[in-house]
Amino acid sequence: MTTLWLIVLALLLATLLCLVPPLLRRTPAAETASDASVRAFYLAQREQLRRDLDNGALSPQAHARADEELQRDLLQDLAMRRDPRARLSGQRAGIAAACVLTVAVPVAAVLLYGQLGNPRAAATIAMSQAPEPHAQEADNDMALAINALAQRLRASPDDADGWYMLARSYETLGRYNDAIAAYQEVLRLVPGQPVVLADLADALLSARQGQPDDDSIAAVAQALQAEPDQPKALALAGMMALRRGDAAEALTHWERLQRLLPADSDAARQIQTNIAQARAMATGGAGGASVAAAASTSAPAAVTPSSPARIAGQARIAEALRGQVAPNDTVFILARPMEGSRMPVAILKMQVADLPRAFALDDSTSMSPDATLSKAGKVRVEIRVSRSGNAAAQAGDLSGVLTDVNPRTDGLELVADTVVR
Repeated sequence: MTTLWLIVLALLLATLLCLVPPLLRRTPAAETASDASVRAFYLAQREQLRRDLDNGALSPQAHARADEELQRDLLQDLAMRRDPRARLSGQRAGIAAACVLTVAVPVAAVLLYGQLGNPRAAATIAMSQAPEPHAQEADNDMALAINALAQRLRASPDDADGWYMLARSYETLGRYNDAIAAYQEVLRLVPGQPVVLADLADALLSARQGQPDDDSIAAVAQALQAEPDQPKALALAGMMALRRGDAAEALTHWERLQRLLPADSDAARQIQTNIAQARAMATGGAGGASVAAAASTSAPAAVTPSSPARIAGQARIAEALRGQVAPNDTVFILARPMEGSRMPVAILKMQVADLPRAFALDDSTSMSPDATLSKAGKVRVEIRVSRSGNAAAQAGDLSGVLTDVNPRTDGLELVADTVVR
């Protein structure tokens, strides 16, 4: 028993040596968690700009200007956060925290041991209740940065660039209705911008699961009237024409888009596939029906060809928890790499009313061409039911997880059976 208590004492001292000295240092950390979230947000925006450049939605000159403005905004935001009074307050708080920890950690350890009487059991309980820090931190950083931008725009509503950045961020999170409202603010300040009109149409289609309505049709028409060669508008116009069964009009838009794209680009190859299938539809072939069924709102290609990587299955909510959610609560189904980055490589969004239903994750549901399901190894497939509609997990949400899933797997049973604490 003496040996046990000596080990416990040594562990307590080691813990305090790890926790207390950093709190007593006068030199502040080089970067606060808030700074890190801002950097994560701006990195996401730079990735979106690069995707627009690759897809032809931005010219190299426009991309360079946007990237320069983004870097300038980042430096300004970080500069505003450097406040000497905050550092002094943080130093005092650190000293107070160090004093509390010095007393609280040993006392808590003794009480916990006395209550449980089994350190291994305590460790097991802690592990079972601990949240997944990496995934939640990534989601929370992005959500905090976007909320900060939204708050800034409420105070300064005439910042068109800020509204545009906010709209693209909302789209990344799958918050399409919020993205629509933000795009409308951009158009209020700079009416008739073809790129913004095309983005608005894309968000409208995404909010309606790809079904065109009067607003999305009008937005695409206005974009093409202002700029007949706008790539995203041409892609969406072709997709909407195909949804109406008008293969000839779809070919007109897609063939025009094909001439604008670099011949050896992925976008050009995708459009070529769409054109071939639309021609089959125009001549009564079976291939066109699959195009209409699979049409996507992701520009510049309205239809993504089949990918060698595909995870499919059935998603549902555990019957015991069904009464804890509402039909209009948001459901996210996503895949994250088991190793490396925690950012999703594929994501779907739906509502509780849609469940149970079949789902499929592939490269067409990826958020970035550099982070796709095809490029991932084993992945972690998650279902999350969010009452708030936010991608970041919150207490009361439902979740379910399947780990070590091969990116070429069919027949999964994905069940939301756990309440987030």
